[in-house]
Amino acid sequence: MECTEPATHGKLRVLFVDDEPNVLHGLRLALRHMRDAWHMSFAGSGAEALDILARETHDVVVSDMRMPGMDGDRLLAEVQRRFPDTLRIILSGYSDYAMIMRTVKPAHQFLSKPCSHEDLARTVNRALRLREVLCNPRIRGLLGAIGSLPSLPEVFAALREEMDKPEPSLQRIGDMISRDMGMTASVLKLVNSSFFGLRRHIGTPRQAVVLLGLETVRGLLLLSELFRQFTPPSELGCSTDLLWRHCTGVGRFARAIAAAEGLSAAEQDDCFIAGLLHDVGKLVLLAHMPGEYGAALARVREEGSLVHDAEREVFGVSHAEMGAYLLALWGLPDTVVESVYRHHAPACGSVDIVCVAAVHAANALHHELVVLTPGRVPRPMDIDWLAACGFEGRMTAWQEACNAVLAAQEPEA
Repeated sequence: MECTEPATHGKLRVLFVDDEPNVLHGLRLALRHMRDAWHMSFAGSGAEALDILARETHDVVVSDMRMPGMDGDRLLAEVQRRFPDTLRIILSGYSDYAMIMRTVKPAHQFLSKPCSHEDLARTVNRALRLREVLCNPRIRGLLGAIGSLPSLPEVFAALREEMDKPEPSLQRIGDMISRDMGMTASVLKLVNSSFFGLRRHIGTPRQAVVLLGLETVRGLLLLSELFRQFTPPSELGCSTDLLWRHCTGVGRFARAIAAAEGLSAAEQDDCFIAGLLHDVGKLVLLAHMPGEYGAALARVREEGSLVHDAEREVFGVSHAEMGAYLLALWGLPDTVVESVYRHHAPACGSVDIVCVAAVHAANALHHELVVLTPGRVPRPMDIDWLAACGFEGRMTAWQEACNAVLAAQEPEA
């Protein structure tokens, strides 16, 4: 039976779904302290949940997995189709392989029972902290509906070839995934969910593959068809190969800058991932809004506009905000999300100044040192902000570190 708290304007609307009345009662009691911030609804089945959502918009759905009539994966898939702007979370005590496969796409995040109300509140608030930045509901709906990101055909083919070998290398598989921002984002979304029971944050695809094992990774990548191979329409005049090369290069540069600043190996990994994913919003636009993105790119070519300025004129938001919002929905670390969000405009307040600085500088230096698109106007480095943060005089060391990365790269075939 539906039990809904009194609605209050401005509150976050959260719907909990579980077929066990005692569980719903326990959630209601445990989350009483959130009533000033959350308007909470409770449903005892998937069908009841859909009825509630049809009558009243909710920001979040938190569902159990195994329920009679309609399991959590079917419910969230329907929510994804009908209400894509809603954050979708599985909260379950079950963690079998088949369940993980079924929830890969419809669920944004996965939490295991027992889950403290503090962890639940933290997960919801972290996932939606950039919601107000995306005032365009169409863009929010697009990002909320995405269950996976496209990958380069050649990376996907190489990965399949490696997995089909009699003795595939987990490290090589991890390194292949690290060359593709779509695969990297999706794998880190999954491996850091509590379903896998890992007690520490996993920062790189290589760590993820080694810890999960070949069969789990094979299932996530291939059996679930998590990634679709991607070639944008030729009339866009945009090369995804150049986009991937730039993102990979920025990731490597950001890691080198982090190392030059004496950051730990884990912090360097975060900088690499943030650099690799900094343009993931462009990938979303190319894959899901190619016509409109083509118009933005035409403006860049014809008027000499900066890419993110042209994006704001067409979409009301740039790829930086879009990418950060998607990664926040998927539960990637705050440092990564913040660095993606600030990679063009770091002057606003930042959670992790060094990582934001590393990605911002790496992006500018890669455009300067590796000219992939002649004539394109990149945004210059914000020297004043870097100096205000204490990095004045570090530019020469950073450029030397990035040049060393380029010198160490294998020649392209």
